[in-house]
Amino acid sequence: MDNTFIKPIGFPLMATIDSMISTIKRSLLIFNWLFMLIAVNSHAQDIQNPRDLFEQILMLQSQTKIEIVGMERIENEPKALIRGNTEQQIQQLFASFNHIISRNTKGQIERIVIVNKKEKQEGSRIVLPTKHQGNHLIVPVSISGTGKFWKTMDMLIDTGADLVVLPESMIDQLGMRDSTFTTEKIQTANGTIDAKIGTLQELKIAGETVENIPAAFIADAQLGSNSLLGMSVLGRFQVTIDDQAQTITLFKK
Repeated sequence: MDNTFIKPIGFPLMATIDSMISTIKRSLLIFNWLFMLIAVNSHAQDIQNPRDLFEQILMLQSQTKIEIVGMERIENEPKALIRGNTEQQIQQLFASFNHIISRNTKGQIERIVIVNKKEKQEGSRIVLPTKHQGNHLIVPVSISGTGKFWKTMDMLIDTGADLVVLPESMIDQLGMRDSTFTTEKIQTANGTIDAKIGTLQELKIAGETVENIPAAFIADAQLGSNSLLGMSVLGRFQVTIDDQAQTITLFKK
């Protein structure tokens, strides 16, 4: 039999199969790379609007390249209200934790080690960073109605208010829609008005936690954008106000 015109097909076929496999592998590698890139970008976008203290510290680490050790010790901490330069922000972010700061030869912070969460100490004092709004001092606090939802905000120091005073719209934001409220008339600078009286489960201020705080919720239009930190919190401390230094010091009773 004359095999002159029979063409071998094995090698070209194997080469084609190898080429297809190589193409598939490259496609998979590109797909995996794109998937990882999307995931990283997505995470980066998430921490641009941090939901809690853990994500705030992640964002600080990303922006400053400071090495932070012990992140696993941060659990369910609400977002902190921070302001000022980097060092001031670090002080506010880590206020609730014992931590060690290491600096380089130029005095720049290069490493922060979170040791543990601070424990409450009787007889301790709390120095609050403040700023002015007109004739009032403002302090950053975090509040929770039921322990599930947290709201971080600035509040006006008002030693003339018997209770913490909040806008009525915050009832839903704090998860207190199903809470029990009483309706009472309270005296304000604008006269006597109706208020819903309830109890906040927790309030955090400069790393200190205050529990079971009576609070009055009044119509937003009557309160405006203000929230008042009244004596239902301040009354648990001896309060010293230094207008010149713009600080408020709370001594635990």
